[in-house]
Amino acid sequence: MMRNWGAHEFLETNELLRKLTADIELHALFAGMTNDQALRTILQRHIQMMDGAYHQVIRLMQFKGMDVSKTTAAHRLNLQQTPHVGFQQPQSIPAPSVNVQQLSDMTISTILLNSHKAGSAIGMLWAAECVDPDVRSLHVMCANNCQQMAYEMFQFMNERGYYEVPAMPQADVSRMASLYQYVSPAGYMSSPL
Repeated sequence: MMRNWGAHEFLETNELLRKLTADIELHALFAGMTNDQALRTILQRHIQMMDGAYHQVIRLMQFKGMDVSKTTAAHRLNLQQTPHVGFQQPQSIPAPSVNVQQLSDMTISTILLNSHKAGSAIGMLWAAECVDPDVRSLHVMCANNCQQMAYEMFQFMNERGYYEVPAMPQADVSRMASLYQYVSPAGYMSSPL
């Protein structure tokens, strides 16, 4: 049985399709530009994941009311190593150029990292606008896929020295963590809400 769409959820789902279309094309463009085989492999894997999501969204739009939970696939991370925390292989970041014919692998990975981060954040916002649980679940799945792809891109960048993570001094971590106190369950029961 076909159910009615809420205006917000339909418009947000349309935006999701537009984003997936643009992201697939952008990944394909960048896959042709990169000189790094590992980055090309990541881009091809991301294209496959987004293509699957794209077709799943179309099915949902055309057949709203069918059970999509069994067709929902989450992106699986290809974890290769533990990220480096602290400066390992510092690289200088070149000044931007306005006369560019080819993008560097650092620029390609930076653009896609930020695109996936933004996709994750906006995807959760879109999910919150959905009244239908299936549509909401699809947006949550796509947002989660974006954060997984962002993490995979970060991992690639970290390994190549493109994205270094400064280390927080352990003494500062311990001191800040000790500022917080536990509340006993009885404390919640006795306080008026």
